[in-house]
Amino acid sequence: MEVTGGFLLLAAWLNYLDGQGVVPLALLACALHELGHLLALRLLGTGVRRVTVTAVGAEMEVDRPLSYGGEILAALAGPLVSLALALVLCRLPGGAMFAGLNLVLCCFNLLPIGRLDGGRVLRCTLSWLLGPQAAWRLCRWSDRLFSGAAAALGLFLLGAGAGPTLLLTALWLCCNLALETRLCIKNPLRRNPHRRGRAA
Repeated sequence: MEVTGGFLLLAAWLNYLDGQGVVPLALLACALHELGHLLALRLLGTGVRRVTVTAVGAEMEVDRPLSYGGEILAALAGPLVSLALALVLCRLPGGAMFAGLNLVLCCFNLLPIGRLDGGRVLRCTLSWLLGPQAAWRLCRWSDRLFSGAAAALGLFLLGAGAGPTLLLTALWLCCNLALETRLCIKNPLRRNPHRRGRAA
């Protein structure tokens, strides 16, 4: 397991800003989410060679490529764990905050953008139906559409007096997509890497 300096700096900064003790609960929710992915990979008979935790999420390098169906199941396992935790914890006394964090994590990761779980499900489904090249081209446009829509909504909400959270998240997604696109153009083999990555 590898933890990058960027993740440690981000965690330290968020912890410094955190006055309600949300960051440790959010990190626990992310860890349980990732355990859902890991359990699914194990059930699919795939070993994990390395887990890298960065400022933009966690990435698991597997020892063999998955089928499209296996990739979809592995991608959905994390959000399903988060959703199950949210449904159980919301009924327990004092569990509302942790339930809310898990629900937000589930919904965020199901967005059909980039290397988020929803983006991987969309890309695998289109690859299954149309082939990898057509899926890559279609997802490149859908990534821009959904991240642009999130940025526009974030601007609207910021103008309406809401906080900058959605706008900052959308900008983070746009930067991540730009980096991913640049890497794919430089090295087309990265379009179908033998790894499953996720932004948490």
